[in-house]
Amino acid sequence: MKICMLTTVHQPFDTRIFHKESKSLLKAGHAVTLIAPSDIASKNNVDGIHVITVKKPDSKILHPITMLRVFIAGLRQDCDVYHCHEPGSLFVCALLKLLKRNKLVYDVHEHYPGLIAENSLFPKFAYKPIFNIVNLCEKLLSSYSDYIITVDKVLASKFKDLNGKICEINNYPKLDIFTNTKTDESNLDGSVIYVGGLTKIRGTLETILAFKEVLNKIPDSKLIFVGGFISSDYEKMIFDYCHEHNLENNVIFVGQVAHDNVIDHIKNASLSVALLQPNPRYELAIPVKLFEYMGSSKPVVMSNFEFNTKLINEVKCGFAVDPTDIQAISDAILSLLEHPEEAKQMGENGRRAVEETYNWENMEKRLFRVYEELA
Repeated sequence: MKICMLTTVHQPFDTRIFHKESKSLLKAGHAVTLIAPSDIASKNNVDGIHVITVKKPDSKILHPITMLRVFIAGLRQDCDVYHCHEPGSLFVCALLKLLKRNKLVYDVHEHYPGLIAENSLFPKFAYKPIFNIVNLCEKLLSSYSDYIITVDKVLASKFKDLNGKICEINNYPKLDIFTNTKTDESNLDGSVIYVGGLTKIRGTLETILAFKEVLNKIPDSKLIFVGGFISSDYEKMIFDYCHEHNLENNVIFVGQVAHDNVIDHIKNASLSVALLQPNPRYELAIPVKLFEYMGSSKPVVMSNFEFNTKLINEVKCGFAVDPTDIQAISDAILSLLEHPEEAKQMGENGRRAVEETYNWENMEKRLFRVYEELA
């Protein structure tokens, strides 16, 4: 089949869209074109995938222009299936389906109504009406889909009454990224690592506050953040706090790195953390980084949301703690640093679970079945 992946928000080489789904479908013998926004317009063949980028405006307010450009690029494609990835591209693909009578797959990565309503473009008082509008529009437009793919069971339950063709394809990591990450105890440096965006809602400050308590017992330990700040004001506040409390030598900010290099940063750390703060979007899903930590053989300290807690307890790969309780966080980190043999076993438990169950190689089989049914 000829498949056209469209996104109005994600970057062209998004891990799920390009490196997982597009490459898997190409491997299965399909022809794949990917249309996405970027800083420049271009057409390239990358690893056998035809990648078309449309120039996005500098301002988020002009996002409808991006949607129009993606629509025009999609209209020019000779394809059997449009495969879209967020409400914006779902709207674009619904129009394309009406015009060209192609099949349509809606791939739901996030709990989008909440994500969009939280956008800094909108005042806080507008959260509820925007949430309701996006939720209604997404459900309405999804009825045009021939198949809906979701990343978790909660999203699948949301759409099950709207479309009988639903497949849960979790966003698990590919096994090949862990090829050289078997734990060598001699290389562990006693550090704690976090990978991801640095924001208030992702618990950057809470992680630092807890680590400050850890330093009272293990003064040479280091906390490493791999990822970038979203807000310059929040970045300044965090750096000011580290300076005021003499943490610059212990709290390291690596910045953003290429996805292919993330695992290299994780592998020498002793343990990993992700203390996302209470928020409906985070409470309803397991973050991909948990599986990346597990696949890298790292014990984890994670927020004790329902799905996180259930998985961590079943696999026995770390601790799920209240992400607002600084003492509980620091106690969990100290326990892992002070008991390396137990921490090693937890890391091995996580690695085994990813190798056996929580990997993309298992998920791509579901993706293949979706396209076999569409064909």
